[in-house]
Amino acid sequence: MKVAKKKAKKPAPKKNSHIVRGEETRRMILDAAIKVFAAHPYNAASIRMIATQGGFYHGLIRYHFPNKAIIFKTVVEEVNQNLLKANKEWLSEISTLSPKKALAVYMDRMIDFYHTQPEAFRIFAQNISHDDPSSLPGYSHMLDYVITSQKEFENTFRMLPIDMVRRFLTAFNVLAVNYLGADKFYAEIQGLVPKSDKYLRWVKKTMTSIFLPLIKEMMPID
Repeated sequence: MKVAKKKAKKPAPKKNSHIVRGEETRRMILDAAIKVFAAHPYNAASIRMIATQGGFYHGLIRYHFPNKAIIFKTVVEEVNQNLLKANKEWLSEISTLSPKKALAVYMDRMIDFYHTQPEAFRIFAQNISHDDPSSLPGYSHMLDYVITSQKEFENTFRMLPIDMVRRFLTAFNVLAVNYLGADKFYAEIQGLVPKSDKYLRWVKKTMTSIFLPLIKEMMPID
């Protein structure tokens, strides 16, 4: 009896090397742009700064991104998506904890995020004080983070009054963006080193002392 031969599986089609190189170059440009926009507000940054930061020709950026506005919008959208994804994970983790423990864990996760992606907070800090922030490309993504994260908090803690949750989040976000986005300034005031463990402990202790009373007001603490 003849045994039917198994058909050999066709290898998965490989990406065109030109496409791969294009994606890698685009990523390289965005990585350089993130650093520039974290150090300079949108109006002060330039495509030439991005080229210098990345160590490549100015014309290479123009090939992938027609102008600075599109680069900034792409960067802010990426930052927004990363923050929203992380925030959803943090809320899932603290949803069953006591309020006091939930605040401590949430702040730990936020500081962990800052360790790996400090530019996210700095880009917000550099641009939200703009005279007309709505004119900034990507401004809608900044608003989206605030509005979406607020709704996720409200859905996670349905037992709390919405107005109190919004008050809490507004104040919490303001301090988080300032302490982590303008860390050099606030660390210097305290005589500490930015991004150091000592400074981050100060951030956590300071924010806890401010927000625990608000949590007590919203619900009893175990």
